[in-house]
Amino acid sequence: MKYIELHRKYDLEVKVCSAFWYDTPENKTARLKLERELILRWQSPFNKENWHRYGQPFGKI
Repeated sequence: MKYIELHRKYDLEVKVCSAFWYDTPENKTARLKLERELILRWQSPFNKENWHRYGQPFGKI
């Protein structure tokens, strides 16, 4: 519910889904690069890379 609330608060598109990608890179460095690109593209409030933009979703850790 928090995921949906925060996305609506910041007028972000809400897409709740989970999937396993069989074509993800086997190489750890390549996987981390892909993850970072997706985080920056979708800018979810739940990723710490975007906390400067939205604040921390559950308060300070």
